[in-house]
Amino acid sequence: MQTKEIIIQELQQIPEIELTQILNFVRAIKEKTNSKPTEYKPIWEVADDIIKDIPEEVLETLPTDGAEKHDYYLYQQKSIQ
Repeated sequence: MQTKEIIIQELQQIPEIELTQILNFVRAIKEKTNSKPTEYKPIWEVADDIIKDIPEEVLETLPTDGAEKHDYYLYQQKSIQ
């Protein structure tokens, strides 16, 4: 006997009032199954979205390599060149 047939047999023995809850559960599973998986953007597209509204003049003032002056940015040591 297939699973679907067994479920139908079991459902026939359940009171009507409880069938509503089962129906809601089945519909929730069906909706989840039919929904598209979430599509994620690559990290570089996320970064582009974040900086798209920053004026070019401001972007030009940012360091090209933040790791170059790591200690300066962490500890604001002015002796590092």
